[in-house]
Amino acid sequence: MSTDAHRSRPLRFGLTAALPRSGAQSREFALRVEAAGIDVLTFADHLAPTVAPFTVAAAVAAVTSRLNVGTLVLNNDFRHPVETARETASLATVSDGRFELGIGAGHMKSEYDAAGIPFDDGATRVSRLVEAVTVIRTLLDGEPIDLRGDHYRVRAGAGEIVATPPHRVPILVGGNGTRVLELAGRVADIAGFAGINHNRDATRVRLSHFDGPGLADRIAVVRNAAGERFPEIELNALIQAVVVTDDRAAAAADLGETLGADPAVLLNSPFMLVGTHEQMAEQLLARRQEFGVSYWTVFDEWAGRRSALPDIAEVIALLR
Repeated sequence: MSTDAHRSRPLRFGLTAALPRSGAQSREFALRVEAAGIDVLTFADHLAPTVAPFTVAAAVAAVTSRLNVGTLVLNNDFRHPVETARETASLATVSDGRFELGIGAGHMKSEYDAAGIPFDDGATRVSRLVEAVTVIRTLLDGEPIDLRGDHYRVRAGAGEIVATPPHRVPILVGGNGTRVLELAGRVADIAGFAGINHNRDATRVRLSHFDGPGLADRIAVVRNAAGERFPEIELNALIQAVVVTDDRAAAAADLGETLGADPAVLLNSPFMLVGTHEQMAEQLLARRQEFGVSYWTVFDEWAGRRSALPDIAEVIALLR
């Protein structure tokens, strides 16, 4: 399943955030995240009372020295890909190469409705994403482009409409659907997995690929699309919950009642961390060996979640 290249990759850790903070609070938070050993601080992209990802990522980059910043993930439908490329190139430049662009097809119908943006079917949104990533990658690489697609028309010479950043910008394509993950396999530097999908209007969540075989299946989609470049792709997983406990079975039973899921699935899911900090460290090492996933992202406090930062900091300290 995993390659030797994936199993030997150093572990990286991300924290994804969305809550608005004042200037002083943002600076303190960024420095605390950096000091905790987090490698990448990413920001979600929702039309909700949350931070705008490019703006806050730039602010965080300005007050840190080691921490990478990024989006997890940008909703492609909220911006034209030329504008996404321009913002990305600028942020990558001013951060001295510490920006990572995560992008997806969008899924929250309520956001589209509120903003008056047509919410097309999933196939159309993914087709738009495929074209957009082509535009973004080409412009970021400083290459000429002449795309006449079904959704975008972009024609420009090398470096004509976007200033090429001095460092290559990693692109993460995240999702659960087959076409999105095939896109990740073809063009992304990082493939992102969450183990879940939503119904059409995103009012319900289904744990569709939440166990080990499910993740393996989704990784296989990326591998088949990537071909020989698969060992070059970093594999990322979004951990849905971090629960510190001395009784893993009891914690899984409680989570099962809350989520309406089989506790056995939750207990062994690669998208959950349940146990002591030592057990969590062991779980992550075992998952890298089995699946080749080396980049793990946890949630900050938002959408009713308790921040996983203090606990993942303990795990990082054990692993490093």
